[in-house]
Amino acid sequence: MQNTGSSEHNHGLGPNVIKDTSTGGSGVWAGALAAEDEGLLSQEALKAHGYGSVAGGASEEPAADDGEYTMPSGQLYSVIAGLFMASYLAALDTTVVTTLLSVIASDLNALGNISWIATAYLLSCSAFQPLFGKLSDIFGRKACLLTCVFFFTVGCLICATNSLLWLIFGRFITGIGGSGLTTLGTITMSDLVPLRDRGLYQGIANVFFSLGAASGGIIGGFVADWIGWKYVFLLQVPLSIAVGFVVWRNLNLPAGSPGLGVQGSDFKDKLKRIDFVGSSFLVFALVNIMLAASLGGREIAYSSPIFIGLCFVAALSLTGFVYTEMYGDVEPILPIELMADRTILSSSLANWFYTMGIFTNLYYIPLYFNSVIGVSASHNGLRLVPNFLAISFGSVGAGLYMKHTGRYYKLTVVVGIIAIAGVFRIFQITKQISKLEQFIILIPSGFSYSAMLTVTLLSLIAAVPIKYQACTTSIQYTFRATGSTLGLSIASAIFQNILSSSLTTKVHEVISDYDKAEKIISKALENTNYINEAPKIVRSALIDSYASGCKGAFTFSFVIVVLGVISSLFMKEHVLHSSLQRD
Repeated sequence: MQNTGSSEHNHGLGPNVIKDTSTGGSGVWAGALAAEDEGLLSQEALKAHGYGSVAGGASEEPAADDGEYTMPSGQLYSVIAGLFMASYLAALDTTVVTTLLSVIASDLNALGNISWIATAYLLSCSAFQPLFGKLSDIFGRKACLLTCVFFFTVGCLICATNSLLWLIFGRFITGIGGSGLTTLGTITMSDLVPLRDRGLYQGIANVFFSLGAASGGIIGGFVADWIGWKYVFLLQVPLSIAVGFVVWRNLNLPAGSPGLGVQGSDFKDKLKRIDFVGSSFLVFALVNIMLAASLGGREIAYSSPIFIGLCFVAALSLTGFVYTEMYGDVEPILPIELMADRTILSSSLANWFYTMGIFTNLYYIPLYFNSVIGVSASHNGLRLVPNFLAISFGSVGAGLYMKHTGRYYKLTVVVGIIAIAGVFRIFQITKQISKLEQFIILIPSGFSYSAMLTVTLLSLIAAVPIKYQACTTSIQYTFRATGSTLGLSIASAIFQNILSSSLTTKVHEVISDYDKAEKIISKALENTNYINEAPKIVRSALIDSYASGCKGAFTFSFVIVVLGVISSLFMKEHVLHSSLQRD
């Protein structure tokens, strides 16, 4: 889960703050709406005046105390604990099937289409994530969160089926709910916690998200072996219901909070405010992008009419979305003009590039250890434990730093230097790497990535008035979700092309029989474990080929992370307010 919030130090164009001690921070919201209705908060002004920029003269603020929060501490921590659990569940569901695919395939006799079980969840997560920010601005955070809990719960129930089609459908429905739980949990936390403290809470939330993603495969395998794979989904149902109960019982925002949604309108009027055309274009564009990224080079060739068609439809849909958002008559689901803001654009691109590079390393470092060095699967898992600790330290450490100093730009620079050093060392990896370094090689990149996620989200939400906090969070999540899939897709294409070329050259050099050589190459391309079964005469050639393929992926990771660091340097320093009354 990531963070969101806002800052409204609107120099010269500040919203009319209607002081109301009974509502915490409602005056800011009312003032922002009034300013926009009167033409004071135009998009041109938003782009030009450097909202809340420290460089523009914003002052430091002391750290907040507990009195600055929106509800009593017991109620607040109950809601936040529920949001942390929602983040954990959503992350766990992204990886929980990784160890189950072969088991499910055997049970349902559907090996050829089994990859869709994982793809369906990721597809709906990425496609629907951008919508929840604006929808929650209209219908309120509580109603949208409960709706997402409903989708997640129903999806998990559907997954306990004997039909592959129903299982895929259930995963798709679960993904809609999971993406909303992640995004809305982040947005809701910004309605509850002052921006100065927001990074600390977000750091802890990132730990829960990482823990969910890291434990999914382990839990899935354990439960499947214990009582059957269907219970992997069914056991999530009571946890999801518990999250829904906590939200329903305790998420009671004060009057005037942006998290309450549009007030004074009935359901029909709220429906009229939804940008259905723009939403449809966006979802259709993202579905086609994710399908092309997920299937390209594996199930379908890059030169095939299907792949080209997916890319064409995605481009056409994206063009339609941009046109609708800029010239449509209804409220845009994602205000395109916000991307003209330097901090929003640079933080989003930093998220996009970093995620591409780091996810590439998370996938190909274990592959390198397994295929080149001969590390077993269980020992590979142990080598990822220090990375999880680094992620936890980076998230919470960045939050504590921002809480203590109220600043983040210097931290961004330091984190960028660590990231570049970390991915450069990965780029330099050789077969002679020591066992100690195998355990610590991912620590610099893991630490810097988790810190970057916290910093960039804080910078983004501090850069816009409060009315844009939800949709800017959705923007950030969209870049992050598409970055992971696109990064792995590009890295996979690089790896496969180099591996295939290297195998063709090296195997034919040592095996004179053409047909026998081609069979060895085909098996090596399909299964990394074939190295242990292949004729001894070609094992060295196979290992060298895998090393070359991984090297290509690491080169891509290094270049793309450098682009992420460069992007992050264009962010401006903004005020991290210590009160929800950011006047």
